[in-house]
Amino acid sequence: MSTGNNHSFAASISGLCMRFNHPVKPKRVFVGFDGFIDEIIHVVDIRYSSDSYKRIPTIQAYADRIAHGSGMSTNIELVSQQIKMGGNGPILANALLNYSVDVTYMGAVGFPDLDPTFEALNRCSKILCLSPPAVTDALEFNDGKIIASKLTSLNAITWENIARNCSLPQLIALFEDCDYLVFSNWSMIVGMNPIWEEFLKTVAPVITASKKIVFFDLADPEKRTKDDLQLALSHIINFTKAGFRVTLSMNLKEACQISEALGKAIIDYRAVDPQEILNFLSDQLGIYCTVIHLVDRACCQHDGSYYEVPGPYCKEPKLTTGAGDNFNAGFLYGMMQHFSFTECLYMGCATSGYYVRNAESPVIQKLIDFLNQWKENPESLS
Repeated sequence: MSTGNNHSFAASISGLCMRFNHPVKPKRVFVGFDGFIDEIIHVVDIRYSSDSYKRIPTIQAYADRIAHGSGMSTNIELVSQQIKMGGNGPILANALLNYSVDVTYMGAVGFPDLDPTFEALNRCSKILCLSPPAVTDALEFNDGKIIASKLTSLNAITWENIARNCSLPQLIALFEDCDYLVFSNWSMIVGMNPIWEEFLKTVAPVITASKKIVFFDLADPEKRTKDDLQLALSHIINFTKAGFRVTLSMNLKEACQISEALGKAIIDYRAVDPQEILNFLSDQLGIYCTVIHLVDRACCQHDGSYYEVPGPYCKEPKLTTGAGDNFNAGFLYGMMQHFSFTECLYMGCATSGYYVRNAESPVIQKLIDFLNQWKENPESLS
């Protein structure tokens, strides 16, 4: 892992650690609307005995195994590693709760009561359960993951169902009380565009928009139509027009897909320059901040300025499902603490870096320890 200018890197990490000596009391955060029960799975390459096997290490190797069965048939053995709370919103919310943030959660986390899998969210100051969670098989590889989801329960995430469970005056009071609003997983919630439209029409005009940051994570939009994605982006632009400070966070693939929906031709996602993509998206969307997180670094653009930091790359992660959500939680927490954008990026990278190595979100002290280890010996983390 390269850290570029080592003195600048060490100074940045030292400064970030010192920030925790005088924390700002985090503001209230609303997070919604998805929820999943995730089964984390390894794919067997070679089976040695009943309790010993070699896993398929990469997505490409898995694709090759499947392709080899074309025209014939093949057997794929899956080994369950863990069943856990999942979904972009719940994982992000849980990471914020570990940083002692006051969170309100609304979404597919059980109905009528919280599903036991989401017990960690009992730390939220308020939970509004809209539907049972969706279910995901997350096939983990060293270079990424394949998410196979069953989404029927997410069809209940609609504005009408929200209104049935929370009256308009209650919704207005809830959103007015929160300083940060997080909307996650547009891609898997087909009712999200109408939710945003109704929010902008009925809630936004009567709350103090100028004091609130709205944080969007669309998640992988590949399966949604170009028209749907363009409509979502028009709503995001309208949040800015309504007075909110809007942040859009993406991985590189998502950033390329969004750019293409806005008219930019991209031949090879792997060859793109993230700064060029952020320049384009910032010009097209005109929002407060655009963010891209990659496996080895992260970058963002705000008010015409570009920021980039290295990340603590991990060759053999314990868990990658939720890594982006932990990055988002760290970045958002940095914003709550009035950190610089460079420090927000380091917060996101460190939160995600800890998560993929330990299969859990850090508390503040563990994050500080991780930051110090990263500063003193970056290569020890690879």
